[in-house]
Amino acid sequence: MRRPLLGLALLSALALPAAAEDDWHPYADSRFGYTVDIPPGFEMRAQAENGEGARFHSNDNGATLIVFGTHPEGGDFETDVTERIAYEKADGWRIIFSRVSPDWASFSGARDREVFYARAIALCDGSVAYFRLQYRTSKLTSFDGVISRMAAALSPAEGCQPPD
Repeated sequence: MRRPLLGLALLSALALPAAAEDDWHPYADSRFGYTVDIPPGFEMRAQAENGEGARFHSNDNGATLIVFGTHPEGGDFETDVTERIAYEKADGWRIIFSRVSPDWASFSGARDREVFYARAIALCDGSVAYFRLQYRTSKLTSFDGVISRMAAALSPAEGCQPPD
């Protein structure tokens, strides 16, 4: 009788971390037509009145997350991303990685004891969706999985085909 109970207890204990990892929640922006998964522990602090996005904060680790959409002038995705990277540089960030393609981009930067990672995707009608996660350098490796999942989850609304 003890062995089945011990086995059940072990299975329950193994299931707990998986449940915590799956405690993500979706954020959908109907104005721009995209979704992204928000990590556990991040609470919405502000939502733009015009429907352009939201700001989230994690009390556990001091990280901030911004998700937003935009309509770049002329619908030029790559130019919009390049301008955002220039804005980060002008704000004192040292860009340590950037990759820009016709329909997605990733870039990251460091400043003092903080780092950020940003991801962008082209959406229908020439608009763009972004997320930008900023956190302490001491938490660098603990955010690798979070960033991977968020980058994979940032997607256009169903049926949207970004412009070529």
